[in-house]
Amino acid sequence: MKSLQTELVERGLSDTRTGEVEQKNTRIRGKSSEQLSDREWAELMGSNRQTYKRVNGAIRKR
Repeated sequence: MKSLQTELVERGLSDTRTGEVEQKNTRIRGKSSEQLSDREWAELMGSNRQTYKRVNGAIRKR
């Protein structure tokens, strides 16, 4: 049975000289190339949706 450190070295996740485990850099993201217009942003946020109101038990558009 192998020790944990030797398994990490075999898989390339640890350096034998320093003994530290490498971590992938997940903070950096690529910039999205899609540019949305103001109208598309408003549609995504739902500000152009129909609103309904209850009037005497019936549901009507506002």
